[in-house]
Amino acid sequence: MFGWDFQNSKSDRIKLFLFLLVLFLAVGFTMSTLLRSLNQETANARGENPTDLEKSSLTVDSSSQSNLNLSSSEDKVNEYDQTEHFSAEELEATKKIAVQFVTKFHTYDADKPMDYLDKAKPYMTEAIYEKMKQNGRREVLERSYLTVKETDVTPVVNKSSMIVRWNVIVRGEAKSVDGKVSKTEDWYLVGLRDVNGEWKVEDVRVNVPN
Repeated sequence: MFGWDFQNSKSDRIKLFLFLLVLFLAVGFTMSTLLRSLNQETANARGENPTDLEKSSLTVDSSSQSNLNLSSSEDKVNEYDQTEHFSAEELEATKKIAVQFVTKFHTYDADKPMDYLDKAKPYMTEAIYEKMKQNGRREVLERSYLTVKETDVTPVVNKSSMIVRWNVIVRGEAKSVDGKVSKTEDWYLVGLRDVNGEWKVEDVRVNVPN
């Protein structure tokens, strides 16, 4: 073949190897080009563009993800929403009562240690009033006199169908026995129950995590 002596000539054997290598590469390149051309013709016959197919796939994935997020958001329950068990009118009324109660309950005068409780009594059930009357109240010397400057109400997690709960934030001032004044902020978790058609404070907790 081509006058090569493969048995006795090493250079002829190398030439043969290179020839076969080039032949295989040429065949591979030709087959690759042919297959690419066939795929392009098939896509054109369907009126599709390979790039469009990729975009379509991405769009479907994006749409599916959006629907999944929407479903997840709809399934999530608002734990702070008490409208499942109480009407808007009841919630508004209890919120006002909670603020009125806390305003009276927070105000304190060490010279009249029971005055705050007597003023808060109209908003309380008889049971909690008697309990607090027996236990009494003791403030530290730095808080011998407490006043209310402003209040704010925030919702709390509440699963009860009988008791409405509100968190009343009280900002004010405290005065010590020696006249030193400091700013204060206290959180009152108030629970109210309907007692014979009137909403009354059934329990109250001060500065506790909810």
